[in-house]
Amino acid sequence: MIDTARARSQEVRKLLRRLGDSDETAALADRFRRTTRRLERANLDEKAVELYGRLTLAFHDLNLLIHEAFYTERPKELGT
Repeated sequence: MIDTARARSQEVRKLLRRLGDSDETAALADRFRRTTRRLERANLDEKAVELYGRLTLAFHDLNLLIHEAFYTERPKELGT
């Protein structure tokens, strides 16, 4: 699970860099929000739109994994 989370976070970092955010010291969530605000104000070309779509999906997938694997208590089965 940890390896999967690391791989997904690396994909998010790669896409953020390709979209112009290279601040590796900031949290991914902050970088994603900052990039989103910047791109919402920009006139994006087709490539940037495609990259941002990939970033949005990658960030969402990472958040789901983190939430499900590390924060959500799994329901106990009956009888255990």
